[in-house]
Amino acid sequence: MVLHQQLQRPLQTAKPVRHFSKMPPSLCAAFTLLELIIVIVILAILAIFVQSKFQDDNSYQLDAAVEQIISTARLAQQFSMNDNSRNFVLSIQASQVDILADGISLSGQLPNLPVNFSSDISLSPAQLISFDGMGSTGSQTLIVSAKSSINICFEASGMIHRC
Repeated sequence: MVLHQQLQRPLQTAKPVRHFSKMPPSLCAAFTLLELIIVIVILAILAIFVQSKFQDDNSYQLDAAVEQIISTARLAQQFSMNDNSRNFVLSIQASQVDILADGISLSGQLPNLPVNFSSDISLSPAQLISFDGMGSTGSQTLIVSAKSSINICFEASGMIHRC
C-alpha cells in the first residue's frame, strides 16, 4: 500500500537554475560578432603602428633611390630612341645620376636633373651608360647600397630592372 501511495504522488522535480542576469542565457553566452570585429580592427591598427616603428628608414630611402635611378635611366633611353641625331648617356657618379646629351647635362632643360642622393646612398661602379637608337645598351649592373644593397640590371636588349 505504501508503494502504491508513493507512485500516486507527483514526482518532485529539481528547482530551476537561477540566472543572475535578466537576459536569457543564449544572449550572455558569448561575444557578439560586432565586438569581435571591433577587437580585430583595433589589433590590426596597433600591429601596423608597431611594425612601422621597427622598420628602418634606410630601406625606404634605398627603394626610392632605386626607383628614381630606373626612372632616370628609362628617360635617357626614351630620349635616345626619340632623337637619333644626339648621343644620350646616363652618367652615374657615387651619389648622383644625370642625363648627358652630347656630353652636356640636361639639368638646364629638366628641373629634376641631376638626381642627387643623400650620403647614406652610394652607387657603384661610377660609369657612363649609352643607349642606341633602339634603346639598347651593353649588359651592365649597377649596385645601389646603403645598409643593404640592391642591384639594377641593364640588359643588352634595353630592359632596365632590379635584379
